[in-house]
Amino acid sequence: MQDRNTLDLALKIRDAVKARTGQYPFIILSRLHRTKLDPNREIVEAAQGDPEAERAWWEFQTFIDEAEALVTEEYGEGLYIDLHGHGHPIDRLELGYMLSASDLANTDQGLSGATYVNKSSFRALAQKPGVAFSDLIRGPSSLGSLFEAQGVPAVPSQNQPNPGNDPFFSGGYNTGRHGSRDGGTVSGVQIECNYPGIRDTAANRQAFAEALAEVLEAFFPVYFDMELTAAGQAPNQLRIR
Repeated sequence: MQDRNTLDLALKIRDAVKARTGQYPFIILSRLHRTKLDPNREIVEAAQGDPEAERAWWEFQTFIDEAEALVTEEYGEGLYIDLHGHGHPIDRLELGYMLSASDLANTDQGLSGATYVNKSSFRALAQKPGVAFSDLIRGPSSLGSLFEAQGVPAVPSQNQPNPGNDPFFSGGYNTGRHGSRDGGTVSGVQIECNYPGIRDTAANRQAFAEALAEVLEAFFPVYFDMELTAAGQAPNQLRIR
């Protein structure tokens, strides 16, 4: 069930964000089968030396770079979402900030240390004055907790601060590359969606898309000091493969 129906889910998210904010987010799609190209890997592994695959990889990454540049120029900062589907046994969202399960097993005080802030794809947000990193990742206004408030189980969150010993995707190549870990002001998160209840039916995909749009509307005023309303374009981008 891995990644099944994620393309349709992304398009429904696009439309839900437009309906709620009045503006479309940037969406970059990879329509190539993973046997041809896996754009969530560095180019050597992703393209396996095939010139056409390498060209597609560069085009894909460049589209994201250009979207981020436009967002940064217009708004100064933004949010990158790398949308995937997982086949793990627990039906919940897995939110990847480039923090492993063992990283998330730390206390809030330990997690807020510079070691974890600096390795996170949310580094730019964490460095804002008055932001506690543990709150950003799993506090009451974190993405995970906002999803839980919408009835969508998520880890990390207040209810599920870490995945324990269960399988967990912590974020891949693109989240590291296009988030703010290595600089810049566009922060990134990988959202791994379970199949049952989210990706399995058109109705569930629509419900999740609307929930995500509402989550973003609540998250942006807290951490970006920005309202996502019809008066201004939402400074976020969605990447799907």
